[in-house]
Amino acid sequence: MIKQIPAFLISLLIATFLLVTQTTATNLIWLNSINMPVDLHIVLSSMATDLVGMNSKGAFPVIGLIFVGLLISFVTARIISIWSSIKKPILYALAGGAALLAIVVLMPLAFYNLDLIAGARTLTGKVYLICAGILAGYYFGSHPAKGVSNEI
Repeated sequence: MIKQIPAFLISLLIATFLLVTQTTATNLIWLNSINMPVDLHIVLSSMATDLVGMNSKGAFPVIGLIFVGLLISFVTARIISIWSSIKKPILYALAGGAALLAIVVLMPLAFYNLDLIAGARTLTGKVYLICAGILAGYYFGSHPAKGVSNEI
C-alpha cells in the first residue's frame, strides 16, 4: 500500500484541480452573466489564485477534505477488492466517485444546508464533481504499485 502513495497523491491532485477550476469557472460564468467584464487575464489569475487560496486559506482546505474522502474510499475499495472480482480501475473509479459524492452531499448537511463548494450548488455541478472523483479513482486503480504483481 505504501508503494501506492505517488499514485494516490496524483489522484488527489487530479480531483482537487478539477474541483477548484470548476468552482472558479462557475463563479466566473455567473459574473459574466450579470455583465461583469471577464477576460482571459481574469480567468487565468482567478484560477491560479483559487488553486492556491482554496487549498491553503479559509475555514477548511479543499485538498484536505478530498484527501480524507479519497483515503477512506480507497482503503474501503482495497478491502472490497480482496473478496471481489471487479477490475481494480473500475472499483477505484467507483470509490473516487463515492468519495466526491459524499463530500458534495454531506457538506451541506454539516453546515446548515449551505453549499460551501460553489461548484456543487447545482445538480450539474454535483455530477461534474462526482465525475472528477471517478477520474481520480480510475487513475489510482490504473497505476499498480511497481514491483508487485497485480497487488494494489
